[in-house]
Amino acid sequence: MSEKDLSKRSTEEVLEHHLYYLQNGYLDETMDDYCEESVLVNMTGPKKGLSEIHEFFKDSIATCLPPESTYETIHKYICGEIAYTVWSAESPFYSIPYGTDTFIIRNGKIVQQTFAGMMNKK
Repeated sequence: MSEKDLSKRSTEEVLEHHLYYLQNGYLDETMDDYCEESVLVNMTGPKKGLSEIHEFFKDSIATCLPPESTYETIHKYICGEIAYTVWSAESPFYSIPYGTDTFIIRNGKIVQQTFAGMMNKK
């Protein structure tokens, strides 16, 4: 999909793309959902811009939730440019009985995201 086509994606299309590629460990495709103005806030603080978000996901895929992890979506809600998910996951490294993400999606990109979860190290 060209950059122009990416800007026309709906909130649901961006969310589905993000979940699929992140859960399968495709970092470059996951990063297609963000822009330089994007901010991701989690329990360790904000990650701003493509470089910081890239490093966050690179580390997350390698040390937390690699592609062989299993996921269950508990709830998923979309209201305009807001997407909200509640999920659980199991990986070789963590048991996550409860995770939640909120996304603000504009012009086909995640511009703001928050994440919180109960992460039990194995």
